[in-house]
Formats: sequence, structure tokens, C-alpha cells
Amino acid sequence: MSRIKNELARRDRIRQQVLQIRNTGEVNMFDIENVKRLAYYYNCHDLIDYLTTERAGYVNLILTGKFN
Repeated sequence: MSRIKNELARRDRIRQQVLQIRNTGEVNMFDIENVKRLAYYYNCHDLIDYLTTERAGYVNLILTGKFN
């Protein structure tokens, strides 16, 4: 059960970090390299990891608002 809770908490953090970057208005959210740059600037480490390991999942999240 703890593993599921951890994954849900991670997804929530990623979603919040995506919104944080989006709300800056500084970058097109499909410009992944610049999203990653801003994520470093704003210390969004979960988002950086997600962009590095799950690029297709990130695009799906941006398009649908849902994780794969």
C-alpha cells in the first residue's frame, strides 16, 4: 500500500510542478528542453526526472491532463 501512496504523491507533485512552470508563461509546454531548464531554476526535481525518463508520458499529461 505504501508504494501506491508514494506513486500517487509523486504524480501529485509532478502535476503541481507542471502547473508551476505553465503559470510562469515563460515557455511553451511542448518545448521540453526549456521546460526542463525552468524546472531546474524552480527546483522541480520530480518534473525533471519525469521529463528525462517518461517523455511520452509527459506529452500525454500535457495533452490530456492524465498520466499513462
